[in-house]
Amino acid sequence: MNAWYADETTTVHAGNSLDILATLESNSVDSIVCDPPYGLADLPAKKVAAALTQWLTGDRAFIPGGRGFMDNAWDRFVPPPALWDEALRVLKPGGYLLAFASTRTQDLMGMSIRLAGFRMRDQLQWVRADVFPKTKHTLKPGYEPILMAQKPLEGTVQQNIDSWGVGGMNIDAVRTPFRNAADEAETKSKNQHADWGTPQAQYSIYGDFSALGTRPNYDAEGRWPTNIVFDASAAAALDAANEPTVSRSGTRGRGAPAGDGWGMSQGGVEYDDRGGPSRFYPVFLEDPQPFKYVPRAQPRERPVVDGVRHPTVKPLALMDWAIRLVTPSDGVVLDPFLGSGTTVEAARLAGFRSIGVEAHEPFLPLIAARLERSTRSVLAA
Repeated sequence: MNAWYADETTTVHAGNSLDILATLESNSVDSIVCDPPYGLADLPAKKVAAALTQWLTGDRAFIPGGRGFMDNAWDRFVPPPALWDEALRVLKPGGYLLAFASTRTQDLMGMSIRLAGFRMRDQLQWVRADVFPKTKHTLKPGYEPILMAQKPLEGTVQQNIDSWGVGGMNIDAVRTPFRNAADEAETKSKNQHADWGTPQAQYSIYGDFSALGTRPNYDAEGRWPTNIVFDASAAAALDAANEPTVSRSGTRGRGAPAGDGWGMSQGGVEYDDRGGPSRFYPVFLEDPQPFKYVPRAQPRERPVVDGVRHPTVKPLALMDWAIRLVTPSDGVVLDPFLGSGTTVEAARLAGFRSIGVEAHEPFLPLIAARLERSTRSVLAA
């Protein structure tokens, strides 16, 4: 099938996602990062039951009629299992799927994904504070869930990585940066330990922490990423609502007596470190680099062509972080619901290959604008 756009790193197909995915080779992509239709329609119990019945009795492509968000027909329901069947087929064993969802319909989204054979691994939360309640019978939507699923492994994690190059997450690419030198020193001192087999380790689980000085076996570039990510406004609100952690001055005291690896002679969270609780989480800035924050896709990020714009654009920084988390450095990321093209733009800027599919023809010029913009950025770099 001829692509609507193709170059050395990026391929975009125009057409129905289910039809396009059926033409892709099995086990050919390393990750799937997408923002599918949320299905924000009126969903009475009978409508939900009818969809589940159809899915479980063989009509895996069934989607109820109606309209969803902003009266769009494409948002009338979550993608059916047939779509995720094809997504599972083209994804390499052990590859991850990250799918944005709505708090109202994440159960249906997750069920559809599960029925295809994916294993649900986690739910990430993109916490936002820049949104407002629209009616008196709803709460303020403070976060958007991101479903993390995985194609079943072939063997152990290591065996799968050796065979397919995927199966684990790219933790080092998305670590939460240390806020200051004291934060870094404290974190590393808590995670360094006597090496297994050394006299100091004494064969205890974590080794003997007493009087060993600086241990060089933990030198990470940031904190281990969490399954909660914040926008700027949410991080500021979190810090404003909590007193900064004020550590005692000086350095950590001597540890437990030799042989008691679990003991600590002094408590407390930090030494010579101060800050709000948001420093423990990824916070996104405006620049599309890991752990930068933006409350929503800024106007300059949102392409507009002949008055057409996409209603649910995700920030470049957020998609950049998601892609880096689940895609190996030389990997291919797939987005079957490309929308305005944020995923392929983020992938190009970060040096990944990508495949995108978009069925709604009015959005294609928006994708073209992103491709042109990202090409200029890559060439300038």
